[in-house]
Amino acid sequence: MCAGNEECVAWSFQAAESMCFLKGAFPRGTITKVSNEDFTSGMPTQVGRSIEAIERPSGQSLYCFALMVPDSYEAALLDMQYDEGISLFECDEYAVFTNQDLKIADKVETIRVDSDLKCSSGGEFGTALNTDIFLTVWAKLLAMDRFSRHDWIVKVDADCVFSPPRLRSVLEAHRDSASGVYLNNCLLGMHGPLEVLSRNAVLAFAAGRAACAARLAERCGGPCSWGEDMYVDQCLQLLRVRREYEQYLLQEDHCEPPPGWDSCASPGVVAFHPFKGVDEYKACVSAMAS
Repeated sequence: MCAGNEECVAWSFQAAESMCFLKGAFPRGTITKVSNEDFTSGMPTQVGRSIEAIERPSGQSLYCFALMVPDSYEAALLDMQYDEGISLFECDEYAVFTNQDLKIADKVETIRVDSDLKCSSGGEFGTALNTDIFLTVWAKLLAMDRFSRHDWIVKVDADCVFSPPRLRSVLEAHRDSASGVYLNNCLLGMHGPLEVLSRNAVLAFAAGRAACAARLAERCGGPCSWGEDMYVDQCLQLLRVRREYEQYLLQEDHCEPPPGWDSCASPGVVAFHPFKGVDEYKACVSAMAS
């Protein structure tokens, strides 16, 4: 079937359902092999068609996701990132969540979540109180269970200039454990533009969400007036997931960055935030490559 379809470059067969899925060439760059005992896959090499597939070394596979607010600057940024094959679209697998049925760059279908994506600002730090929004996104991500095919799960903001190759270099110094590991990107506490959790950390979060909700509500005397990043940080600590500080993970304006940080010239730094315009985002990407 695949060989007879000129747009097909790969196929997957699910024996339990007797279903054959034909694959087109939409993924950016290369695709990554992952293990799934429910499927047998291949490519129509008998007619000279295939797509490059790689197998990451242990501890290097990335599942990256972003939340997009429709009709905002984030849509243009994500369209550009797909076209350029950068940020989350350079990861081994990626997903974009929003509350509408949309496409990124007319190719990547977004994943719908049940939220109006609106929140107020406030709390001790005057930040967006977006915990409920992102807990809805996390619930959808966990239910889909694509993340478990990969070593690290990365939540990235659309306006965060993020380099997956640099992250893989940084991750050589970090290893998952039975209880899970997550990276702290700021000495003031984990900040939301780039959150990096190991597979076991996400599994611990999945199993402990109800316990976290109860214990944190008790601590706060009701709903905690926090952003999602602080909530996840506190929850993971309650669940005894190991927290490791990584100085090269993020430079941003809300975490006492060094002078000139926004030139994006600091070698080895994985991400810079925020860059909300397409041109300034591209300029930062160029500076990282130079």
